[in-house]
Amino acid sequence: MPDARPRSRRALVVAVVVAVLMLAASILIARWWRDSTTGAAFIDEFPGSVAPPSGTPEGFPAWLSWTHFLNGFFLLFIVSSALHLRSKARPIAFVTRRNRGPLRTAGAPKRLGIHTWWHLVVVVLWIATGLVYVTLLLVTGHWARIVPTEWSVVPNAVSAGVQYLSLDWPEHTSWAYYNALQVLFYGVTVFVAAPLALATGLRLSPVWPETWMRTRGPLSDAWARQTHSLVLWFYLAFTVVHVGLVLLTGARRNLNAMYLGVDDGESWLGAVVFAASLVVMVVAWVLLRPPAQVAIAERVADVRRMPAVSASEQPR
Repeated sequence: MPDARPRSRRALVVAVVVAVLMLAASILIARWWRDSTTGAAFIDEFPGSVAPPSGTPEGFPAWLSWTHFLNGFFLLFIVSSALHLRSKARPIAFVTRRNRGPLRTAGAPKRLGIHTWWHLVVVVLWIATGLVYVTLLLVTGHWARIVPTEWSVVPNAVSAGVQYLSLDWPEHTSWAYYNALQVLFYGVTVFVAAPLALATGLRLSPVWPETWMRTRGPLSDAWARQTHSLVLWFYLAFTVVHVGLVLLTGARRNLNAMYLGVDDGESWLGAVVFAASLVVMVVAWVLLRPPAQVAIAERVADVRRMPAVSASEQPR
């Protein structure tokens, strides 16, 4: 059977080249339109930001910093385990929940590949972090920073997008409030993408009742898989753009605000804490590879390790 990997690499290279060319064209068009009379008048009328309701808190409290880090930490392993699942490679072990004690169920537990089991473990931790985050967001009033409260956010978001694309950034006021494009994307990420990932993931998980498997429409298996995959790529794209803009639009001020909770554009301490958080994630990535995941699973479940696959048996 011919090896499909060179073809996949060529497709990836072509996709990257096309994306770069489209980005370059978008930048040129944005700069041209911004310099035109119509574009200049539009940006003058809609500068890109809409002030939140009176009384909306400013700044970044400590709970926001911690949940932000934990969200990224767990998403790292959610995405990596999801990519393992998409590869359809044979797991190195299978896990079966021990059906005894307070979690005993009438039906026999299902056997899961280690990638599926690990995916579910980190998803549960991610959901717990998200529940804490959303609860505090609502209780403290910080929800108003990422939820649109008037329709003018739409033209202002368009304006902010044009300003970003023209490489002449919109005014930076994140300590007090986000620009309109940030409000829309942060709001969608928290209140649309995350629940959608949870709902479709639940539909695809072993806990979904077998009697409901033939459900059609929004709860069908095909719809759930396609939507879950789209949410995965949304998170990947959002992370790349989000981190890139944080670093390009005043890195020290942004990192000090998020990691230290101070509005300071001079100190490098926030950047140091950010770098340390990346080191923690890299170390965790190295230590918590599939063999370590199997060792963890053996402490809480019945695990069957599979014999190593020879080179000739590797999927192509």
